Amino acid sequence: MADNKSVIDILNDLRARELAVIVQYMNHHYVITGADAAALAGEFKEVAITEMKHAESLAERIDFLGGEPTTKPADIKIGAKTLSGAAADDLASEDEAVRLYTSAVEQARVAGDITTRKLLEDILADEEDHVNTFRTMLGK
Repeated sequence: MADNKSVIDILNDLRARELAVIVQYMNHHYVITGADAAALAGEFKEVAITEMKHAESLAERIDFLGGEPTTKPADIKIGAKTLSGAAADDLASEDEAVRLYTSAVEQARVAGDITTRKLLEDILADEEDHVNTFRTMLGK
């Protein structure tokens, strides 16, 4: 994260991922089936709303740094219609997010970009909580 362009690129990659999982999780919110689906559908929606806040925060930081926030999502995983399938897909997405944000936090630390580091650390904490949410759904 040596310069604003590389910071912006990293933040835009993270934002594209957030935009994708918003669609993924909201889709799971209304299509999952199974015995526990009704009780847990709201969890998918809650996580999606948190991801919307992440996308907004990233866009604000990108704009502040002089960049243009992406509006194009990364690849969206759609297909799982069972609670266990959706939770497994979403757990994989959150595990990936933890890896990506952990790396981005370190890059911001090395670059001395305290504000971006703090933003990414806050989002990382939410992503770790989402991992726990989906693990719990899967009984892990």
